[in-house]
Amino acid sequence: MMGLVAQLSGASAATRIGLAQQGLLRRLASLMPQLSRYSVVSVVALAADFGVYVALFSAAVAASLAGVAGYAVGMVVHYILSSRFVFKTQGSQKSERRRFVEFLVSGLIGITITGVIIAAATEIFGVAPIAAKVVAAAVSFAAVFAIRRSFVFAV
Repeated sequence: MMGLVAQLSGASAATRIGLAQQGLLRRLASLMPQLSRYSVVSVVALAADFGVYVALFSAAVAASLAGVAGYAVGMVVHYILSSRFVFKTQGSQKSERRRFVEFLVSGLIGITITGVIIAAATEIFGVAPIAAKVVAAAVSFAAVFAIRRSFVFAV
């Protein structure tokens, strides 16, 4: 470690940036297996979410409310699958109850993001409801993965 610090202190700015980029690439590469599993679980949960969303919106429920309801169903599916296939829960100091509550709180953040984006997109900008949902899902995905990885399932 001290050798690396000595190398970096005498290195040019370009070398320091290159080493920092390499470190970032290594961290991203180590994250890929977990992110891949999380993505698969998310697709399954998103299918449940979209199914509820389309059914409710087709039944004349407001797009933002349908989006929130769909997200809630998807969140339950996601927790079950995430706990089993994505994140390691063995060795965690957290009880199952605490982890579930934290998962729900992270989901509430996702629901809020989803509802706000869908409402703004459809009601202010006139975006089609399905397109609004796609944007909301992408933003929510990134935010909630970061929260769950860093806090909810952190060992």
